[in-house]
Amino acid sequence: MQHIEESQKSPLKWLLAIPVILIAGVFLAFAAIVGIVYLTFGENESTDEIATDFGGSMVYTISPVGEKEIPAQFIPIYKEAAAKYSIPWPLLAGEHKVETNFSSIKNMISPVGATGHLQFMPCTWVGWAHPSCKGLGLGNIPKSELTSLAVIKKLGGYGVDGDGDGKADPDNLKDAIFSAANYLSQSGASSGTTAGIRKAVYTYNHAGWYVDRVMKYMNLYASGKATAVDVGGVPNMPTGTGKGAPAIEKAIAAGMPLVGKSPYNFGGGRTQYDINRKSFDCSSFMRWIFEQGGVNLGRVDSTTTDTLVRLGKPVKPSEMKRGDLVFFDTYKINGHVGVYLGDNKVLHDGSTYGVYVNDMNHFRKVFNGVVRRVVE
Repeated sequence: MQHIEESQKSPLKWLLAIPVILIAGVFLAFAAIVGIVYLTFGENESTDEIATDFGGSMVYTISPVGEKEIPAQFIPIYKEAAAKYSIPWPLLAGEHKVETNFSSIKNMISPVGATGHLQFMPCTWVGWAHPSCKGLGLGNIPKSELTSLAVIKKLGGYGVDGDGDGKADPDNLKDAIFSAANYLSQSGASSGTTAGIRKAVYTYNHAGWYVDRVMKYMNLYASGKATAVDVGGVPNMPTGTGKGAPAIEKAIAAGMPLVGKSPYNFGGGRTQYDINRKSFDCSSFMRWIFEQGGVNLGRVDSTTTDTLVRLGKPVKPSEMKRGDLVFFDTYKINGHVGVYLGDNKVLHDGSTYGVYVNDMNHFRKVFNGVVRRVVE
């Protein structure tokens, strides 16, 4: 967790921090070897994400993956802390997994000085007003001050006494989890929106890959007895012209009722919980609708635009037909995907309106002719 006070984020200080960050990269590579595996998924074609109901007041049921991976004794602590700070408990599980693999690493002090079960920088824990705090936030803080509730309150730190022993210790599991909940809540996660949660996780560690990883585990660990979304008909919505193979028509028929009713969820659609409530991103939406037509486009937990763009065969834009996958260069090359409906229309799940039908001209600046035919 590389917390940096706003007043410390000058360009010069960031340049000076580059060697330290490179060292941290070596540490992270080592962590991958010992079992903290990163599987990137999802896509984010713009920053105006639609809010979703991730609020802390929601009841989450642990998924089969969560039951297998999360040590059972941690779950009551996550839930208690999440309830106090109004955030989703699977978010805490995701943070704990990514930071220290559920406290299983031997040395819980990172090369840049982040410490404890949830890897706080000492200055973030005790407060950046400490006279020794600068740079990345290592500081020179005695243990007696680091764990002192009076000092933390005076300096504006995020450390919390989770177990009620009169101290806030990053090496104490319950204190660390409650402090992470406190920090994430104050950083935006208590808003209950995907955008707010992503902002909070980014504040915890300023790296896009880190946000993706935490969100991945949050989604994997959350399941539940969610009520399916009401997906009644969508009148007066253009559906393109022509008719494709039966599998294509079934896929499009599954997707069209979600138009205007399924907000975009970065990294969503990869647990049964998300699927039940019809909460997808662009690639998981494509995977799901084609599955309804009997076509397997990949694993539910790992289908991305990068995997979809390798399926089927390439097609010239002039030869596109109903059911072809079309790709757009948004936040990266082929970063967004939709299904062509004919009549210059495309059905997709985008961050602005969620599941929607747009004219291909809407994408004219980001369409570079990449089309794949996955069903003949």
